[in-house]
Amino acid sequence: MSFVYQAVERIPKQPSAGVVYHSKEFEVAALLCACGCGHRVMFLVPDSHQVTSEGGMATVRPSIAVCDAPCKSHYFITAGRVEWLPAFSDALAGSVMRGQIARHAAVDAKRRSWGSRVRAVVARAYNKLKSILGL
Repeated sequence: MSFVYQAVERIPKQPSAGVVYHSKEFEVAALLCACGCGHRVMFLVPDSHQVTSEGGMATVRPSIAVCDAPCKSHYFITAGRVEWLPAFSDALAGSVMRGQIARHAAVDAKRRSWGSRVRAVVARAYNKLKSILGL
């Protein structure tokens, strides 16, 4: 199987086999698993993966590990070609999934911290303006 690259605004509900869909606006990509099991694989770009087009053919880095499906497939896609790697064991797949969840939780916590800082700055500026205007 080979994979073409398709830039999209939104990931389609019914993806087609052999297509890597990439939404730059929403920083996500999706494809149907290369093994043919029909599992929909989604990943964040650029947080977890890089997706590029080489002459219309997709390249995805790092490897795609399908840990949340029975197939446990593991592969690279380079210029549209699938390069198979050893499948993950259930234990390794679970470990990878827990690591991804922890990594995303840490990123979310940093984003909340940044948001909290912005709200604090805005609140201070608002209060200062109120005091200057005597409100």
